[in-house]
Amino acid sequence: MLFPLLMALTIDWQIGSAPRIQVGTQKTLDIIDNPNTRNRSLINAQYLVEEESGCATITVELPGTFGRVRIDATNYEFDGNSTCAKEWDDSDTIPCSITEADGVFTATAEVCNIEKHYWAGFLLKDYMQNNRYVYVSVYFTQGGKWTNIGDNCIQPQTTPGEIDATGKTSVEIKCIRQKVCPMGLYSTIMMATRELCRDYSEPKCTEVEDGENRVLTTYLQRPKGETVSWVFCSTQDSYLSYRVKWE
Repeated sequence: MLFPLLMALTIDWQIGSAPRIQVGTQKTLDIIDNPNTRNRSLINAQYLVEEESGCATITVELPGTFGRVRIDATNYEFDGNSTCAKEWDDSDTIPCSITEADGVFTATAEVCNIEKHYWAGFLLKDYMQNNRYVYVSVYFTQGGKWTNIGDNCIQPQTTPGEIDATGKTSVEIKCIRQKVCPMGLYSTIMMATRELCRDYSEPKCTEVEDGENRVLTTYLQRPKGETVSWVFCSTQDSYLSYRVKWE
């Protein structure tokens, strides 16, 4: 299932390789063919994996380098080359890598058994300032059923990770979280250098209750000179990233 955000879609088929999808000017995103299940997994422009099962090679744009891949609550430390190893068992590894071209970083990681997972993230290494701690996030939807998302505090089902702000001077940033989470009332919407809002202290987010969830909202004014801005929501144990494209 593709969301309306996937416009200007072209598919480049190459003999002997997996097809590649290009969404507007967004970086190329991979479809891979799992040799075991023959399932194909799509990473779309909202940083979602929509296939129901199997393995997916995630390819996403980052604002800087990463030092770790987290899958649900399990950390895999990046060796700086092509492998991420589980922090307490280095015999358990996944393929991962990063490349840089013209100041744009592209990270990859392979995640299997996606039917069992709800989230994967790339921990930004040097991009954030003043000990801010965030991941660029990818969520597993199990074909739109979101089978495992109840285990996550942030509920990203209706929150786009890609925001088209072309021609705008500000955009709304929304983060939806469950009312009751293991880390309690500690939600922050932030950028690399500052907090936009919090739910526990000033500057406060606008908050609205929606059933079992709380909707946190703030507005981002376009930073001077930026064509792309990165914003992050954190509850200290769950994360959501937003890539805001101004032009």
